[in-house]
Formats: sequence, structure tokens, C-alpha cells
Amino acid sequence: MNKFEIIADFNNHTEADLAKGLLESYGIKSIKHSDDCGGAAGGQTFIRGVQLLVSKDDLKKAKEILKFH
Repeated sequence: MNKFEIIADFNNHTEADLAKGLLESYGIKSIKHSDDCGGAAGGQTFIRGVQLLVSKDDLKKAKEILKFH
């Protein structure tokens, strides 16, 4: 079972989706997590943000990719 680590916090889903797509283009799967009731309480992302998580196995490579983009 893979453990997941938070790689970054974003202000909104759009920013998180861009980073998620970039990681996926390198073959790294990621998970978005936010506390906005499935989008019904979208204002919550301004307070708590959107987290992007990756497998511990991919953490180092994912950090390098996001660092340069």
C-alpha cells in the first residue's frame, strides 16, 4: 500500500489541476484534496486551499518537476 504525501498547497482547483496535469504528463499520479463539499462550498478553497498529494515513491521526482515549472 502506497502512502501519500502533500506535495503542494494551491489557492484554487484550477492551479491544482494544472500541476496535476503536469505531473501526469510525466507519469506521476496525484490526488487533489479540498474541503469544499465537492465544489458546493467553493469559497472554502480560499480559506483552506487545495492540496495535491503524490505517492511517497514519486515525491522526490514530483518536487523536481514542479520546481522547474
